[in-house]
Amino acid sequence: MTDVTFTRSEYTAAQYRWRLVRDVCKGSETVKVAGDYYLPRPNASDKSQDNKDRYDAYKKRAVFYNATGRTKHSLVGAVFRTWPTLTVPGALDYVATDIDGQGVSVYQQSQSVIGHLLEVGRHGLLVDYAAVEPGTVSRADEHAGRARANVASYPAESIINWKTRQVGGQHLLSLVVLREKVDVDTDDGFGSEQATQYRVLRLDVSGVYTQEVWEEGSSKAEMTVAPFAPLNGSGQPWRIIPFQFLGSENNDTSIDDSPLYDMAEVNIGHYRNSADYEEAAYLVGQPQPWMSGLDEQWRDHLEKAGIFLGSRAPWLLPVNGACGVWQAQPNTVAKEAMDAKKQDMVSLGARLIERGSAVKTATQADNDSAAEHSVLSLVVSNVSEAYSQCLVWMAEFVNATGEVVYKLNQDFSQITLDATILSALFNAVQGGKLPEGDFWQYLRDRGVINPEKTDDEIRDELEAQSTGPALDDTEVIPNGGKPSNP
Repeated sequence: MTDVTFTRSEYTAAQYRWRLVRDVCKGSETVKVAGDYYLPRPNASDKSQDNKDRYDAYKKRAVFYNATGRTKHSLVGAVFRTWPTLTVPGALDYVATDIDGQGVSVYQQSQSVIGHLLEVGRHGLLVDYAAVEPGTVSRADEHAGRARANVASYPAESIINWKTRQVGGQHLLSLVVLREKVDVDTDDGFGSEQATQYRVLRLDVSGVYTQEVWEEGSSKAEMTVAPFAPLNGSGQPWRIIPFQFLGSENNDTSIDDSPLYDMAEVNIGHYRNSADYEEAAYLVGQPQPWMSGLDEQWRDHLEKAGIFLGSRAPWLLPVNGACGVWQAQPNTVAKEAMDAKKQDMVSLGARLIERGSAVKTATQADNDSAAEHSVLSLVVSNVSEAYSQCLVWMAEFVNATGEVVYKLNQDFSQITLDATILSALFNAVQGGKLPEGDFWQYLRDRGVINPEKTDDEIRDELEAQSTGPALDDTEVIPNGGKPSNP
């Protein structure tokens, strides 16, 4: 029996940790909406309305401190502190502004992909082309964007099934099933509903890449688009599936660990401790007046006259009566647990939570940075390699030739420009001791020169600049250039 909705066991096993990290990174609202999935009820066996109301207040008072989400944004920002290097043939220049056909640039899409990998350690990219008949696409269609290669981004949750098979000396993808959400217009033409469909990518028995689409119905999924074979720029069918897996460890088909999972678990524990701490502060945080030695007559008198607090409202008590204010002793267990988890998150990489008070030397700072960003470096390297491969496939779709490179920054330390070093390097170039290309690369790495400019482009721009006075060729010199009479 055909079941396009089948999911692999590894996919099912990863659902809990994927949801946990996703929800934590989204923030307080998402975590609190989940209710007792993340914050257990203090008295779960009590189903009364009073207990439900108490739990709602208990949850509302809790403070969710989103260290995990802030850490993710900080790490992505560190990668794009220096602009990536993009080198593509002229036919693919559009990827710098629109790589997916929806106005998202390769830079924006790769930012999002890095965020996904930090959250769940898995992602996918599909290189595709408009489904048109061979030979019917004109240059005008390509320039207008009606038919051109693009890269579609798929989160880990959308990649529900995959298979590989050995062809010669390598293992090739033979099947990928992608679950997609598509908008369907309602009958009135204004509203829309979301439907689920499945895009099936496979290598058929003859080794040709095909696509087909299934739509989820009320009882079963049915095929809505029959298998078709996309063609490359030469009009030939593909012999591979142009789908690229990305991971936090490598870019194979296996599901890698989530880099932020451990921090997310601690973050949820911090949230639960906060709920207990705020509940205790609410219940016993205010001082409680008390009286003793009252008989019924004094009690009735005070109830009738009312009891007021303050120096201008003295309490009249009978002989041997006593009064006071009861203040609960501080219970620091929940607070200490919160502080301990905060330190745990700091050690796991949440630098934005708390900065160290000690002043570190430059060497210590560099060593700390190298250790802390080792996982991020691996993620960035995987993303660079994946996009470089996708751009090669895009070039094959449009039959373009030339160098293809997409390289993200892997130096996450704060970039500085040292005037002394800069002067020494310049003098070395002037003295013939350092190639000018190495000097320009130093400036590229520090954002002074556009990292996408080649040495030849820099040299041409320098030669085109005038070294003399900024005078226009058509400027008229007064008095024919002769000195004026005094």
